[in-house]
Amino acid sequence: MEKDKKQQHLLEKEFTATFLRELMPGILHNFANPLNGIMGRSKLLERRIDMLNKKLSEQHPDAAGALLEEIQKIKNDIRSVNSESESFFGMFRDVSTKFYALAAKEEERISLSQMLAAEMRFADFYLDFKHEIVKKLDFDKEVPDFKGHAAELSLSFWCLIRFAMAAALKSEKKEFSLTTGHDDENVFVLMKHSGEESGTLDANRIESISAALEILEKYSARVEFDRENGISTVTIRIPCR
Repeated sequence: MEKDKKQQHLLEKEFTATFLRELMPGILHNFANPLNGIMGRSKLLERRIDMLNKKLSEQHPDAAGALLEEIQKIKNDIRSVNSESESFFGMFRDVSTKFYALAAKEEERISLSQMLAAEMRFADFYLDFKHEIVKKLDFDKEVPDFKGHAAELSLSFWCLIRFAMAAALKSEKKEFSLTTGHDDENVFVLMKHSGEESGTLDANRIESISAALEILEKYSARVEFDRENGISTVTIRIPCR
């Protein structure tokens, strides 16, 4: 039995090693094609039903009047399909943005506000975080960008956000806030959460946080931790000039 578990673990590691860079791009591509088709066809169907209704009203006004309620129901259903399609496309875009960022190899210009806004949309796929935590988000749209590796920064901030989420979920208030901003020299991130930090740190998480902080050090980031009145605060400043 123990040998079987080791073999399974080995195969799981082999699978996950190929998942991000080899498998996920194909998954996203294969989802994108039918999704774009659904959205295009539903928009076309909406235009066609409007044209049909107009033509029917001009040529057969009595019939158009008799069918008015049914036509309106069809139009409402089509609008619902369009709305749900756009909602699904938004979620698909959030997932694809995250995985494309993780697969990025070259340096690029990074807007910290855009990156963290995408991270927070992706975080809503953690259902406990989406439904149980009171979130307050404030992103500075004018933050200057800087050059860096999107993959390592995305993973670093994901690690810190996950740590804050875990602490907030165990707290009574279940509060989380994230703010970005800038001054003449730096872009900064201010992350606050309720909950005790002790008890959320096992050996693996300590190692993960250490790795996240080491990556931020590459960007000469200054990271400060504080706690007051049951609220923990992480402040990150990254030089951008």
